Amino acid sequence: MSDAQVIVFGEALVDAFADGPVPGGAPFNVACHLAALGLSPRLITRLGEDDAGSTLRAAAARCGLSLDSVQHDEHTARVLVHERDGGHVFEIPPAQAFDRIDAAQAVAAMPAAGAAPSWIYFGTLALRAPASRAALAAVRAAMPHRAFVDLNWREAGPQPAAILELLRDVHVLKLSDAELAMLLHWLALAPMPGLPAIDDEHASMRALCTRTGARHVLVSHGADGAAAWNGEGRCVARAAAPPVPQVMDTVGAGDAFSAMMLAGLALGHPLAYMLGQAVAFASLSCGWRGALPAQMALYRPWQCTLARVADSAA
Repeated sequence: MSDAQVIVFGEALVDAFADGPVPGGAPFNVACHLAALGLSPRLITRLGEDDAGSTLRAAAARCGLSLDSVQHDEHTARVLVHERDGGHVFEIPPAQAFDRIDAAQAVAAMPAAGAAPSWIYFGTLALRAPASRAALAAVRAAMPHRAFVDLNWREAGPQPAAILELLRDVHVLKLSDAELAMLLHWLALAPMPGLPAIDDEHASMRALCTRTGARHVLVSHGADGAAAWNGEGRCVARAAAPPVPQVMDTVGAGDAFSAMMLAGLALGHPLAYMLGQAVAFASLSCGWRGALPAQMALYRPWQCTLARVADSAA
C-alpha cells in the first residue's frame, strides 16, 4: 500500500498557544495522516533546528512520516494564537520558513525518473511568496502528476488574482462551501443554491471546472457532509456526515478529509466510495483535540479499510 506516490508541498508550522506549541499547517497535517494510514508521502517544506521544529519532528515520528525531503531553515514557522472573548484569532506573520522553499532542493527530492505518476497535494498559503511559488512550479514541471488542491484560503495568503492564476490543470479541487462561494464570486459566476442532490447540474460548477481544469470538485458542507462534482458541472456523489458523540474541536477536520480522500485516490479507489470515507474520517477528527490524534490506534480501522478495498480491486 505504501508504494503510492504522493508529494505534499507547503507549510509546516506550530500554532503558538499560551500553554505551548501545537503542530499545524494543512500540508503537514495531511502528510502525517497519509503516513499513519500506511502511505509514504514526501513532504516538501522547511523546518528549523529549534524547539518548534522539534515539536513537528516529534509529531512526524509518531505518525511514521519521513522528513528526508524537508529543507533546513533558521527558524520554524509559527502562527500566533490570541485567545479573545472565548475564541481564537490566528496571526500569521510574513517571511516564514515556508515562504522560502527552494526550487532546486525540491526538485532533487522528487521520485526517480521512470517512477509511476504521482499525486501532488498543495494549498495556497505557502504560495504567497515568489520563492515557494517557483518551487511548486518546478516540482509540477519535473514529473507527470495529478494535482490535489485544497484552497484552504487565509487572509495572510496570496491575493485572489494570484490564487486564480495558480489554479491551473487541477485534477481534484477541494473547497469548503464558504470557499466555493468566495471562488465563484472572484470568477464573477452565479452562486450555488446550497447542498446539491445527485445528478444536479449547475453552469457555475461547469465554468469553474473549465477555468481550473478540475476533473472533480469536492465541496465540504460541514455537518451536512460533502458533495463531489465532475468536470461537466454535475453532482456525481454525496456523503452525509455521521454523528459525532462529543465534539472536542473542528481544527484540522478539513485536513483529515483531504488526507483520507487523497489516500484512497492514490491507491486507485473509487471517488464516490472515498467521499464517504473522507467525511466519516473528518467527523471522527472532531472528537479529538487538535488536528492530529494522540493515539495512533485510531488509524488501524482505516488502514484495514484501505487495504480491504485494495484487495477487492486487485
